[in-house]
Amino acid sequence: MEDTAWISWLRCAAVYGVVLIHTVGATATAGARGEVDPVDGWVARALDLPLLWVVPVFVMVSGALALDPGRYPGDREFLRRRVARLLPAVVVWNLVYVAYLALTRRGSWQGPVDAVHRALTGEVAPHLYFLWIVLGLSLLTPLLVPWLGRTGRRSWIVAGAAAYAVPLLSLWPLGPGGEAVGVTHSAWTWWLPYLGAYLLGWGLRGVRVPPRVVPVLVLLVAALSVLLTWQWENPAAPGWLQDWAGAHYYSPSVALLSVAVYLLAQALLAPGGPLSPLSSSRVMAVVDPVGRATLGIFALHFLVLLVGTDTGVLGPPVAPWPVLVGRFLTVAVVTTGLVLAGRRVPVVRRVL
Repeated sequence: MEDTAWISWLRCAAVYGVVLIHTVGATATAGARGEVDPVDGWVARALDLPLLWVVPVFVMVSGALALDPGRYPGDREFLRRRVARLLPAVVVWNLVYVAYLALTRRGSWQGPVDAVHRALTGEVAPHLYFLWIVLGLSLLTPLLVPWLGRTGRRSWIVAGAAAYAVPLLSLWPLGPGGEAVGVTHSAWTWWLPYLGAYLLGWGLRGVRVPPRVVPVLVLLVAALSVLLTWQWENPAAPGWLQDWAGAHYYSPSVALLSVAVYLLAQALLAPGGPLSPLSSSRVMAVVDPVGRATLGIFALHFLVLLVGTDTGVLGPPVAPWPVLVGRFLTVAVVTTGLVLAGRRVPVVRRVL
């Protein structure tokens, strides 16, 4: 049986990467504008930009789990489970953030119609769009699994790479005036740019690169991380680099980085791999429950962060880098504890 400890570890790494991005994002932005000490700004950037792989890899892991034809329970049962899991989360968490912002941000509440509009365009909270992505890809899954069952890995990877090219091409300067063609951002289309990652998650599951390739992947991850950190919002970065491989989720650099991280996780954590001791049953007894709770951690962490910065307990949104590190650790620990406790309550568990 395939060892899947790497999936739990990758889930945990991705969700805490999301927490870190949201923890340091305001300081990174202020640093790019020259509004904070340069050291704080650059440290924040270095903690933020190298983690642009987290959302694509989250989607890849979802594909690795959902697209397995051998474990597919049938269309009706699959959709019943996924809709029962995701739809309440979409509704409840949008309501939670709408309510909190209405109570703490003057002018935030403009009526229910405005709230629905903001939920459908990702303007309620900066992370809830991910729930729409997974929901959309889940609805598409019954169309994909039969084809995956008839074909092989080469076809899966080619299809995944082709689908991944859609968002890349859409942001290249290919318009009539050299502008980007663009990708539509709404609840109904958020899944489209991530279809390629979803397919590649299944296509690359079980691919273990040879040991001699592992150092190459490590160097590639390091090099892309440095490049993304340096080029983001940097006037010194050449225009062609920003146009064709910008520091954003739909960049070719981030696509390559995401695949490298995904393959590295399988190589390093597989039995006999350099990090295989982290896959022991004793370690996984702690990691697996957190891996299963990542949807809840993803949804709740931003509320914990908002409450902490609004009350001043975690300092202001823009802060020196030691405060950012302490804030990240606090938000991660508090959120994880709340989610693991909440998952013991049957009704609450449905949205965590």
